[in-house]
Amino acid sequence: MIDVERLLILREVARHGSKAAAARALTLSEPTVAHHLRALERRAGVPLTMRSGRVTRLTPTGEALLRHADSIAASLEDAERCLHRHSGLQVGRLRIATFTSFAATVLPRPLAMFARTYPGVEVGFEEKETDDALAMLRAGEADLAISFSDSATPAPEDLPLVELERDEYLAILPASHPLAGRDRIDLGSLADERWISGCVRCRTHLVAHAADAGFAPNIAFLTEDYVAAQRLIAEELGVALLPRMALDASPAIPGIVAIPTQPPTYRDIFVAMPAEPAPAAAAFAELLTGGSLA
Repeated sequence: MIDVERLLILREVARHGSKAAAARALTLSEPTVAHHLRALERRAGVPLTMRSGRVTRLTPTGEALLRHADSIAASLEDAERCLHRHSGLQVGRLRIATFTSFAATVLPRPLAMFARTYPGVEVGFEEKETDDALAMLRAGEADLAISFSDSATPAPEDLPLVELERDEYLAILPASHPLAGRDRIDLGSLADERWISGCVRCRTHLVAHAADAGFAPNIAFLTEDYVAAQRLIAEELGVALLPRMALDASPAIPGIVAIPTQPPTYRDIFVAMPAEPAPAAAAFAELLTGGSLA
């Protein structure tokens, strides 16, 4: 089998153009570098380097081996990063800031998997409005923030983001509403209704899409409790525009229907981390996006 160390020495000679420069980069003596190159050439049975003026270049066979050396070097660097990541996960903490419906639906399972795999890492999360979650991340009060953007509020540009999923907004109507049987609904057809809305981001989204449909919504009820909103709708007190994830986060409420809008409206859920995330944050983000904890 070819000696990996000798392949990496050949790679350094190719990168630096001389045995002396390669020796300095590797903190070896020049005779040691020359010895390993001669041994590799004996193994190959042909010369691997040649002189071109004052520069040492690779022969065609040397170039062919260089491609394998580059691949090996990349694999070793990946292994080094893996060791660093996992050695940083023996102890520590993972602080997550996220919004309510994500915490109630998606977060518990991966959080439990992470806690079982890395029992030395203290894990926890805090429910925060999306802007507050990002503010906690920027202030160093959270290691990772899970937030969302939509057509009314763009994603932040100052943080590295990883997309998770797209969550559709649905029009929520009383089951007795004349339009309750439709497959899709134009928000403009609900212009005269009383509306139920919640957080500032939710109201911004509703107002923006209502404006696109040609009306300003009459927001009669303000609540950040999705169950309360649905119960108000079941009592025929108004209508709402809620994300599907919010419906999944609450028990089924009889007397309401959820109808996709036309045109469809969405929010895009993402993970935000610092430019140099802690090992625990990087590993948890990988888990959320379908990676492995192995």
